[in-house]
Amino acid sequence: MRSNDTFRRVGPLGGALAGALCSGLAACGGADESLAGNGTMPEGSRASVAVREQCDPSGRQVNAVDVNNDGTPDIRHVFEGGRERCALLDMNFDGRVDINRFFAADGTTIAREEHDFDFDGRIDQISTFEGGRLASRELDTNFDDAIDTWLWCDGRNVARAERDRHHTGRPDAWETYANGQLVEVAYDDNNDRRPEKWEVFEGGRLVRTRFDTNEDAQPDRDEETPAESAGPPEEPVSCDGSPLTPPAPPAPPPAPAPPAPPPAPTAPAEGATPTTPDAAAPPAAASESTTPAASTAPASGASAATTNGRTP
Repeated sequence: MRSNDTFRRVGPLGGALAGALCSGLAACGGADESLAGNGTMPEGSRASVAVREQCDPSGRQVNAVDVNNDGTPDIRHVFEGGRERCALLDMNFDGRVDINRFFAADGTTIAREEHDFDFDGRIDQISTFEGGRLASRELDTNFDDAIDTWLWCDGRNVARAERDRHHTGRPDAWETYANGQLVEVAYDDNNDRRPEKWEVFEGGRLVRTRFDTNEDAQPDRDEETPAESAGPPEEPVSCDGSPLTPPAPPAPPPAPAPPAPPPAPTAPAEGATPTTPDAAAPPAAASESTTPAASTAPASGASAATTNGRTP
């Protein structure tokens, strides 16, 4: 069944439109012009192949736009049931598609984008969206037609990543992030699909390396990294490539409150006698001393004292 193709040219605004489209995307490249799945899928991709059928023009309406008026369509919009299912964009006007953009069922929310960055007709990056937000990304960083980096997103930040450093077709490094900042990397250096070394980061700076010396996939030896050997801290990483600001350090604890001042003295009421603390009572007065009574002369007629019963 033929597709219902609509072709139209764009006037002088075309150049500005192309620039705007290119600046709004991560990069521009080229790919095979076949509508049904432009560019070959790279080895190692975990993305669904079925979604590429949304670009099949069979039984669908295709609106083509010639942005630079050279007689060759540069943008194709594929519609089904009045809703856009796919958009194919040639951003460098070489007659081959650079970007495949797939839409969700509503026809407006982006579900996936595929980019060919090096003009060879092979997909180099696949971005998957959930609810219109970037959820994961696959990249062929050395353009060998094999995915070697897988990223998972937490908002704008990278949450975790897997990398095929040795280009064996499977990951050999596993990275963990917090707020886009690297906290740990596990390495498989002997290609047995299990990590033997872990690097631990704090504040983006390497602080410790752990090793599995008995090959049980568990660390059993730690080496602390001196601060002078750690190098500069790793920058936070975003999923979409935009710069991120490192998280601010935690605020210092608040200073303790000063002690409360003593209460102010209260003025006495008018006419009242001010009270003062009781003065110490004076010591008790010493009791009067008694003088012994003077001997009194014997009364007249009284006999004098006697000594030994004898009268002197």
